[in-house]
Amino acid sequence: MSDRAVVLLGFGLIAAAALTAIALTRLRRDRIASLGETLAYLTSTRTTRITAVLAWAWLGWHFLAR
Repeated sequence: MSDRAVVLLGFGLIAAAALTAIALTRLRRDRIASLGETLAYLTSTRTTRITAVLAWAWLGWHFLAR
């Protein structure tokens, strides 16, 4: 299996996991926080917002800028 196929398979698995998590939040609203609620909680402080921006910039620089 080529490197490209492995990367595409990995992204496919991540997308499937995200879609599964979204479906579960729609079905069981009382027990599982939605993606928006989770992101709002994680970025509620300045430190976590800065960390999130730096992580996103690092990912973009290393994986998307080529």
